[in-house]
Amino acid sequence: MRGSSILGALALVFVAVGTARAETLQVTGEFPAANREASFLRSISVDRFGGADGPTLAIAIERALTNSQFQVVGGRVGRDTAEGSVSGAVSTGVAMQPFTRKEKKCVEKADDGKCVKEQEVEISCVRRIIDMNADVRIVRNTDGKILYSEAQPFRDETTWCARESPDRTVETVVAGAIRNIAESMRGALVPHVDTYQVRVRESTKGLTKETAQRFKDLVKLTKRDARGACAGWDAMQAEAAGYPSLLFNLGVCAEQRGEYEAAVRFYTDAVRAGAGEGNEAANRATRLIAGRDDARERARRRG
Repeated sequence: MRGSSILGALALVFVAVGTARAETLQVTGEFPAANREASFLRSISVDRFGGADGPTLAIAIERALTNSQFQVVGGRVGRDTAEGSVSGAVSTGVAMQPFTRKEKKCVEKADDGKCVKEQEVEISCVRRIIDMNADVRIVRNTDGKILYSEAQPFRDETTWCARESPDRTVETVVAGAIRNIAESMRGALVPHVDTYQVRVRESTKGLTKETAQRFKDLVKLTKRDARGACAGWDAMQAEAAGYPSLLFNLGVCAEQRGEYEAAVRFYTDAVRAGAGEGNEAANRATRLIAGRDDARERARRRG
């Protein structure tokens, strides 16, 4: 029995390793900013933010947008010459709410130190609630059009009781919230390049034995020669036309080569053939098309 248990455990390990090492193709692509129109601004200035924490948020946004596609300019020069400007207001509130909590306390112990009698007592506690709301907007200075307008709410709640202290100070919480708001703005305005792994489809159900074996060999080949595997799948199109795994993998190959329109077509056909995961892949390739087109548009506007 013990030997069987060990063999069973080893089998589970091998299954886990096989799953972790599933064949994938590595893809690098540029995805568009969430707010595409604002991302086309060439220069931007961070103007006044109202509220006690407004100046701190303004500096955090300035830092977050530095080293992006924007030229971040400050001072009077920035206000007079930047193509777009960021402004807003921050409101922060801290509320302290006292309350009591019942807790069991030992009131009698035996000679050996063990508790023999407990009593429920009330202890004093405090609930601290920090609410912050940042309203941020971006205006295109050439025509006054508002390109971005978002409210960024934040709430933090923590409690502690007698003889305890809060695990974080108000200043620490507020500083973290401001960093998160600034990084959220960067995520909305700055396109990003990602390198990611796409798992190829391995199912050969419905293929002839010979074709299925060739398909499996190509799946294994992706580990050492992705280009060769893609060429092999391309050569199989005539004999396995309309096969979902082949269509999906051809989509992955096209996506890896940067041929995003072809990838969308292959993924869409794969969905029609029964490969449901093609929906997410087609959406990703569509975003890559937008990212590529946005990069070209930014280059065009910069001359």
